[in-house]
Amino acid sequence: MNREQKRITLKLQREKLMSELDKVYKNAFNELSSLDIEEGSLAKLSQIFLLSREAAMNSLQKEIEKPIITQSPQKE
Repeated sequence: MNREQKRITLKLQREKLMSELDKVYKNAFNELSSLDIEEGSLAKLSQIFLLSREAAMNSLQKEIEKPIITQSPQKE
């Protein structure tokens, strides 16, 4: 596997992980709505979930968007 193929494979894996994480967070939020807890506790837990999701997704997205330098510049 050449360098470009490896880069594409890693990108696809990160995108797959982001999709799976999105499903996990959606399921977690759906479960929150069925809990019989105080509104303040529910809001606090929801905020923690949102911060966790944002941190995970942002980290993965930055890696996907990060420029890749595959060769050093040629000196003449």
